[in-house]
Amino acid sequence: MTPATTYLSAHQTEEIFSDRDVPHVFNSYLAENVEVTVVGMDLLIGGRYKSMQAFHDAIYGRISDALKMDTVRVEVTRVIGGGDSPWVAAESLATATSKYDKTSHMEFVDLVRFNSQGKNAQLKKYFDNGHMHNHLTEHEDNKNKSKENGQPK
Repeated sequence: MTPATTYLSAHQTEEIFSDRDVPHVFNSYLAENVEVTVVGMDLLIGGRYKSMQAFHDAIYGRISDALKMDTVRVEVTRVIGGGDSPWVAAESLATATSKYDKTSHMEFVDLVRFNSQGKNAQLKKYFDNGHMHNHLTEHEDNKNKSKENGQPK
């Protein structure tokens, strides 16, 4: 009988995801070839990315551009799994104010598969795609209008 592999606990996962807005800390928990999938049919954010950098380049930069970053608050509200299973679900709540002074309140879930070294090997993000679509579309439309009028925002 082979010894059972012990994966990160729910508490350890919560600690990692509490640092998600500090990239150098969060990224230290990523496997070298982490696969990131944003689940959903929304063409603005859905897709599969072969690295965290590809995810950041395609999505995170757009989200960051739309928000007043000093207002962003992300709270891990629940973690399920870990220990005997490599799979963990981390539920979170993100609040922020857009650059156009609208409040953003979004709940989302990260489904994570850790490898035996405790590194995040697979990350599936379940966003509120309707909220994200509306938020990004409004920001990018307003940004384009401001550029047309010669007023950077």
